[in-house]
Amino acid sequence: MKKMSLLAVVFFFLCFNNISAKEYPSIYKGIRPMGMGGAFVAVSNDSNALFYNPAGLADITERRVSLLNLGVEFGRKAYNTIKDARGVDFEDESETAGFLRDHIGEYSHVGANLVPFYSRPNFAFALIGTTSVNLQARNRQYPKLVIDAVGDAGAAIGYAHAFLDNTLLVGASGKFITRKSLDKEYSVLDITTDDFNDKIDNDTEDGIGGLLDLGLIYLLKDIQISTKNVDFRFGISAANLGNNDMGDAKNIDDHIDLGFAANIDNWMFALDYVDVFTQMNVGDEDATKRIRIGAEYAFKPYLLFRFGFYQGYTTFGIGLNKKNVQFDLLSYAEEVAAYSGQRSDRRYALRLGLGF
Repeated sequence: MKKMSLLAVVFFFLCFNNISAKEYPSIYKGIRPMGMGGAFVAVSNDSNALFYNPAGLADITERRVSLLNLGVEFGRKAYNTIKDARGVDFEDESETAGFLRDHIGEYSHVGANLVPFYSRPNFAFALIGTTSVNLQARNRQYPKLVIDAVGDAGAAIGYAHAFLDNTLLVGASGKFITRKSLDKEYSVLDITTDDFNDKIDNDTEDGIGGLLDLGLIYLLKDIQISTKNVDFRFGISAANLGNNDMGDAKNIDDHIDLGFAANIDNWMFALDYVDVFTQMNVGDEDATKRIRIGAEYAFKPYLLFRFGFYQGYTTFGIGLNKKNVQFDLLSYAEEVAAYSGQRSDRRYALRLGLGF
């Protein structure tokens, strides 16, 4: 008896291929930035600068190679959905319809990324492998499954330089992306047919693109406030410029982001406003969804605590950052409807990095 469950859809993209259903699309969400509420445009002082603001590459202070930079994340509903799917005979129309009805209205998200990198002062290079799958069941009378998925593979390279006595950082990065995307709705009859795997393959679209990011960060150092010396950072980035039409696959939208950060002792505070000119195709103009607020506290040089507000929802993170091993945990919520506060999907993620 065939056991072609939702797992087949998930594993297809996890093995061979990001995702949006009114989410803000991204090629890669760094787990450190997301722990800080996604506010990273003015921070960007590690390899994540390749995806947030390449100007920050000029603020990297050490050489690092990560041979394994692996991240996985699950939405709160995804575990139960996938667990229940394992016991369903998806050749049987009654069982398939019952399974979908049991999960009507739920938003099930799972994602993974593998982004090994090399970084040193002024320069970074990374290989890109990211994937994410969202599943939703609709229509109780005639159940249907909505699959919205995108997977990216490629590479990114960036360089930045400091000017004006190291107060103005200017950088650029390029990304080459091959993309697979799937955005379809399937009936019970579609799912129970013998050729459902072939249908998934045929409905998956392919595309290739080359992207350019440009960024600036301006530093105001050692500003005396009361008894504290504060470093202020102002950032702007223009992301995904160039050939962002991905052919038949889902396009990658260009956007301009603004950021502000302040470094006080062991604290880093940050505030971003992303997609300033509403260029990203998410079908809304809700300002709250564009606000990112966060902080990072270095309890020890190798132990960091992060928290923030992403699209109006709290984020929490903890990072263990040693030279050879990095381990991060994260909880954040994604707004999956038109405006902040309407419908959130709480997610949990971890990252393991091994290198030198």
